[in-house]
Amino acid sequence: MTFTVSLILYICIVPTAILIYFLGYPKNWQKKKRVLGVNNRKEFLNPKAEEFIDIINNTHRKQALIITVSITVIATVLLFFRSMFVITFVWTIFVYVALILLCIPYALGNSELKKYKRSLGIIDEKIMYADLKNAGAVHALNKPILIFGELVGLAIIIVSLLIDTGVLPVSIGFFEGTYALTILSASFISVNFILLPLAIAIDNTRNEVISSDSNINANYNRAKKKLSSDFVLSLTWLDNIFTLCAGISLILVKAEIMMMILIGLYMVVIMIVMAVMVYKKIKLEEVYVPKNTSIVEEDDDYWYLGMFYFNPGDKRLNVDKRFGVGYTINMAHPVGMVISALGILAIIFSILVLVWIALMGCMPIKTYEDNGVIICHHLWDEYKITESEIKEISLGELKDLNMYRTSGTAMDNVVKGTFKVDDEKGCKVFLNPEAGEYIKIVTDEKTYYISASTNEETEVLYGAINAQ
Repeated sequence: MTFTVSLILYICIVPTAILIYFLGYPKNWQKKKRVLGVNNRKEFLNPKAEEFIDIINNTHRKQALIITVSITVIATVLLFFRSMFVITFVWTIFVYVALILLCIPYALGNSELKKYKRSLGIIDEKIMYADLKNAGAVHALNKPILIFGELVGLAIIIVSLLIDTGVLPVSIGFFEGTYALTILSASFISVNFILLPLAIAIDNTRNEVISSDSNINANYNRAKKKLSSDFVLSLTWLDNIFTLCAGISLILVKAEIMMMILIGLYMVVIMIVMAVMVYKKIKLEEVYVPKNTSIVEEDDDYWYLGMFYFNPGDKRLNVDKRFGVGYTINMAHPVGMVISALGILAIIFSILVLVWIALMGCMPIKTYEDNGVIICHHLWDEYKITESEIKEISLGELKDLNMYRTSGTAMDNVVKGTFKVDDEKGCKVFLNPEAGEYIKIVTDEKTYYISASTNEETEVLYGAINAQ
């Protein structure tokens, strides 16, 4: 299971790093619309300027290559760790650091190119162009197909809920009563509900002006929006198909590992779809930009580090990314400000969660008897069981337990929370997986599965409880 999760994370980060490298640091920058986040222009193509920009681009391209290779090597090493702590904490930290490191050469190159641009006497007048003939007229989103896909996804969630609640007589074996189908469906189909307004917003973005010829602008924007539309439609139907396959496998095979395998396959297909989109986008730029770009918007100074767009004079919420693929927000837009603030809060929250995970991974559990009360402690007292409430107590081996987590934590040194255990729902679990043995305690209200840090300590605790 841990290897499968690591493999999924590997599939996410390594291809992403490679895509970022090829998109953000192209070798033949002369054929691109932008170089290191700065609009390409005819002044860059004279021999002296071209030689200097080659040096800047190649320097930071080599840096990015070293970082990409390092990310691949480290991810490969992490792939073979079997620790849940490594998966939950180290992998997450690694993903954050990897993405930041990949951005650094780009940001440095962007700053250097802006300085060089100014040294050539090219000053950003912050001019934006509009093609009035095609304003708001170029669209490519197939809304009926997209909306139909959303309705199919909604139907999948409803059917999953009906199965989980027992309205539809479909057996899911051990997973009955855990709402596993509903959680699975909602987790993936919810992405479709996010994609819907995003796809509509992208389809309605202001058309980019690259030429004085309106027909060229219309064709270019139609092709570009068609790429985004196809990508969103592919993701929507891929989510639906995957959710159906995962749900059917859960019903027929009744094994969690099958879902993990399907998630791995899902990520592989996602990366393939994204790679195809990136390839088509590169080819699109190669067809249109070198031949037809006669107008260059002077808006480089609105792009901080070449990645973050802040333009109070632009009424658009979504704009083309200059680093990576897809769209980003105008952080000066009122909605963009809210999204940016929420994004910062999400990053802060995720860092706090990582610190919390680190604490849980480092702190051992403690289970002991004190004046007639069994105390389960991990960072704080999780459970307090009064011995007078105990109706039944037994000692067993962890390998014989069949558990499914409803809510809680599962790490190398601690498994705690609410679980379904051997067909009994709502059990409270507080175990060290390495202990090997557990104590089952039955009270009028709850059933507990607890252990101490080791087999020996667990047996001593069991004896102390029985002695009362």
